[in-house]
Order: sequence, then structure tokens, then C-alpha cells
Amino acid sequence: METLRIVYTKQKYMRYLSHLELMKLFERVFRFQKLPLKFSEGFNPHPKMTFAAPLSVGFSSQAEIMEVQLNERIDLEHVLQMKFPDGIQIIKAKYVDSKKALMASIDFSEYMIRIDFGASVSEYPFEERAESFLNQEAIHYEKKTKKGTMKTVNALELVKSFSVIFKEENELILRATLASNSSMGSLNPELLANLFLNFCKNEKEIEQIEVERINLFMTVDKKLVSLYEL
Repeated sequence: METLRIVYTKQKYMRYLSHLELMKLFERVFRFQKLPLKFSEGFNPHPKMTFAAPLSVGFSSQAEIMEVQLNERIDLEHVLQMKFPDGIQIIKAKYVDSKKALMASIDFSEYMIRIDFGASVSEYPFEERAESFLNQEAIHYEKKTKKGTMKTVNALELVKSFSVIFKEENELILRATLASNSSMGSLNPELLANLFLNFCKNEKEIEQIEVERINLFMTVDKKLVSLYEL
């Protein structure tokens, strides 16, 4: 049995696919390409595929990661040339022998967050406020637990890095590396953007917030390493 690890994009209209729809799409393409898929056992066998971290519907990505089990190796060039609907493209592929599950390996996700306003925000000192935002003792918000109860979370404990990388007229772009781990917890990048704008006392109407994931990381010797390198 061979484990094939794939890095792919999820952009344009494909960002509106749910995780289940995405899994079905990959299965259909793999079957059409006649990949020697390894199937689970039981009454309802299905291809043995795992995805690193389900992406929220509406979020796009430059580098999602998944693995599929094959009965035998195929040429990687064939994998890279497989055709998906516009918005999904395989950009890297390799065979791995890692025994650690992808989901259990993720520690952080890196995002670009684009905010469009209904009026100019060029006079707002967002760059200077970003440092003050991170220097607070805590940034609390309420989160619903799996049991349905509410708990208070300190967002700062889930932020690895945060900065303003672009501001012009009606547009602001933030970059953030956030916890994405079952033990540490996770922070929604759209929520972080709203917490920051509230801190800045922004009064301009927000027309839309677009989020794009640009990398997935694990922690190795206290350093962030791309999950693809696991």
C-alpha cells in the first residue's frame, strides 16, 4: 500500500464546496483517472482518503493538503496533470511513509484576510494599531462548546503572528498565523478580523471579508514547518 500526499488549491467557485462535496469530487476524479485506490472494508467500502483540515465554506486556499491510499504507485506526473473543475489544481504530490495522521499533525494555519469597506479608510492608522492589538493582556470572546454551553476564550493565546500588510482607500489586507489544533483550539480568521476592527473603533461599513488560507504548519523543535514536509 502506498500513501500519496497532495497539495491543491481551492479557489473561485470551488471555495463554496462543503467538505463532503469536496471529498466526493476527489473520489470521482480519482475513479475517472483510474487510480488504483485502496478501499475500506465493510458493507460500504470507500476510498481511503484523509484531508488535513476542513476549510470553512466560502474560504479559498492556495495550499490544501490531502492523502489518498493506493494499492500501487503511479507516476507523479500523471497525478499533477489530473484535471479538476476550475479553481482546484494539484500543485504538488509525493509519496510518504509517515504514520502520523494529517489532522493530528496540524498546529497552525496561515491566512490572508481581505476586508472591503463602503468608504475610504486611508486615514485609519491600522498598521500602528496592530502592534497595540497584540500587546493587550487578553482579547476575550464567547465560544459555544460541543456540549452547547458557552465559554470565554482569550483570542491572543491562539495568535502566532498578526500584521497589516496592505491598506489603500477602501481595502485592508491582514496576514495572520492562527492555532488550528484540537488540543490548543482554533481561531476563525474572520472573527479575528472583526475583533481587530472593533479594537480600532472602525466606524466604516464593512462590505465583505474574504479569507484565503496560504499554508498549514506543524511545530518541529519550536519552529513552524509546512505540513507537506511531514
